[in-house]
Amino acid sequence: MKRLKAVAAAMPAALFCLAACEADANPLEDIFYPADANGVLPIERILDQARASVAGTITEIELEQEHGKAVYEVEILTADNKKIEIEYDARTGAELSREVKKKGSKKAD
Repeated sequence: MKRLKAVAAAMPAALFCLAACEADANPLEDIFYPADANGVLPIERILDQARASVAGTITEIELEQEHGKAVYEVEILTADNKKIEIEYDARTGAELSREVKKKGSKKAD
């Protein structure tokens, strides 16, 4: 009985330590796998959408707040040296905007 009480008393501390250790296991995890509690889609889903939408090399992706809305911005460099910037709603995955720029150009098409 004493052993059972000792194990029961140690359980909360062990669970706390396990949770704390697991939280620190990969500090980049929150960046690459945003919490569903915020309603933000995983970055992989947005990258898949961008790859399916435009042939090229993804050079940058950012998660930003614009006008109180979470937005992924993806930059893609195409084979013909165009830079395409696509914004996606981070909660729904809907494409919000697309800009096409020639390399060296400052104006969107």
